[in-house]
Amino acid sequence: MIFLALISAYNLRFFSFLTSFFPVTKGIPAFVFYQHAALFIVPLWIFIFFRFNFYKTYFIPALDEIIRTVQAVTIGIVFLILATFFYREFSFSRLVFFVFWATSILYIFAFREVFKLIFRGLLRNIIGRESILVVGKENEMLKIVLKRNPHLQVYYSPYDEESHIEKIKNTVSEKKVNQVILTKTNWSENALLSMYDWCESASIDLKFVPDIVQLCRGEISIDSSLGIPIFHLKSISLNGFNFIFKRIFDVFASSLILILLSPLLGLIAVLIKFDSQGPSIYSHKRMGYRGQTFNFYKFRTMVQDADAQLEKFKAMSERQGPVFKMSNDPRITKIGKFLRKYSIDELPQLINVLKGDMSLVGPRPQVLWEAAAYDDWAKRRLRILPGITGLWQISGRASLSYEEMIELDIFYIENWSLGLDLKILFMTLPAIFGKKGAY
Repeated sequence: MIFLALISAYNLRFFSFLTSFFPVTKGIPAFVFYQHAALFIVPLWIFIFFRFNFYKTYFIPALDEIIRTVQAVTIGIVFLILATFFYREFSFSRLVFFVFWATSILYIFAFREVFKLIFRGLLRNIIGRESILVVGKENEMLKIVLKRNPHLQVYYSPYDEESHIEKIKNTVSEKKVNQVILTKTNWSENALLSMYDWCESASIDLKFVPDIVQLCRGEISIDSSLGIPIFHLKSISLNGFNFIFKRIFDVFASSLILILLSPLLGLIAVLIKFDSQGPSIYSHKRMGYRGQTFNFYKFRTMVQDADAQLEKFKAMSERQGPVFKMSNDPRITKIGKFLRKYSIDELPQLINVLKGDMSLVGPRPQVLWEAAAYDDWAKRRLRILPGITGLWQISGRASLSYEEMIELDIFYIENWSLGLDLKILFMTLPAIFGKKGAY
């Protein structure tokens, strides 16, 4: 695909309509010079694609695929252009490289999408889809990972107790399952060994979502570099260049949204003033990146002395853990109910994004007394900028438990990509208007 993209770029530059806009003034160079460049391009790009996980065995959605392809090809082109500065025997056409950038993205993305279609067709019609049975408590993080592999047929067992082993075995046989995944089971050692022996005799893979020292709350891999298999906890993926890239996107997008919505924001501010006493914008201290506090902005949706009244209602919180949530909070104003229902009260946080306190997507910033109750696991959320929306907001909002909320935030931190951010942003509006968990 790389070589084909280079041939296309060469022909488009020197033998197509482009010559009308960009005339060839020094004659048409021999393609052999670009062939020599290809000898440098191919090994370099294979390495870059490897670093961008192009050769992983799982498939990713088309939106993630195109973003990843653009990133990898752009880096490859930058290295190629830098290399040509040191090659003085021939002057390469910069326009060829620009067209090569576009054709590479097009050909590589198209090839991978066609390959996915063919492979999935083979799985459905010839090879057969790989089937998985998930046994145990529903695990939001596992569900997200399985959704990234649409070629898998996933079943969820209604039976998860040790006494249900025979029923689980029957389900495996009926569904013709290839893998069994146990999540957070409290089975005895004998029961686990019995299940393992049965799966082994039936040539079925048995896998576990580990629950040792809360390993289930972060992505792990098996590291054998020391000669023995040990668990390796995945570190956050949002650092270095990724952090800078995300910040540039945040500033550009939040500025554009603020400009477009400025008339609406002004109208809402006026309506709040008419509805109840107090300022239109509510400012409150929240904990953000690396435990730093900042002034968090929202449209005011509660009565003016809401914070003073909080102690009276803490015991009535409908969510376990340190986060306070109450569906019929008497402190909420009339217009506040509408603003909260559709999350319009969050829009002033675009100012926080511009200031660098927050990001468009990330874990929600918590009030100080909630953050003070974090355990070590939950404190990992403080290792990136908090966000206006996030993975748990599009997965149920306030209807999720505190533990599920943290799990989804940790998953986001460990698996960040621009594609994931864009998907969350695109899914935020349907989640808001779906109103699930909105209060």
